[in-house]
Amino acid sequence: MKKIVLIVAMMASVMGLKAQNCELIVLPFFGGNHEAMDAYPQEKFEWRCAFARAAFYVSDTVPTGAEVYSITEVMDLESGEYLPVNYRVNLDELSFYAYDFHDFQLRYPRGNVTIYFTTPASEHRYLVLRSIDDTYAFAEKLINKE
Repeated sequence: MKKIVLIVAMMASVMGLKAQNCELIVLPFFGGNHEAMDAYPQEKFEWRCAFARAAFYVSDTVPTGAEVYSITEVMDLESGEYLPVNYRVNLDELSFYAYDFHDFQLRYPRGNVTIYFTTPASEHRYLVLRSIDDTYAFAEKLINKE
């Protein structure tokens, strides 16, 4: 009986994550290869999705002394082109894996620096990239909450 409950709970969490555009935000991790994504173990896929979801939030303010970059400094890994100044943030579709956000995080090797990107064309003034440490911690919360 416990196995059935566990399986049902796992399926519910998978459906919850998939409802949040997980395929869209994780697909760039696989270089756009749907077959590779479909063959990926479900538990690892869920982790990738939670990590991508946990990486960002938006804000209208920046703390004093924060690391701030322009969204135009972010590069699309597939095309090699930088995001335009009129880029509009949509957290349901923004993929951590499609752009060089990890490179920004690696600029701060201690793993504890939150990075802000100006997004003048978006509803909120800043896209916030959590530190590596915070991204992992928040992803764990998302996985364990489901």
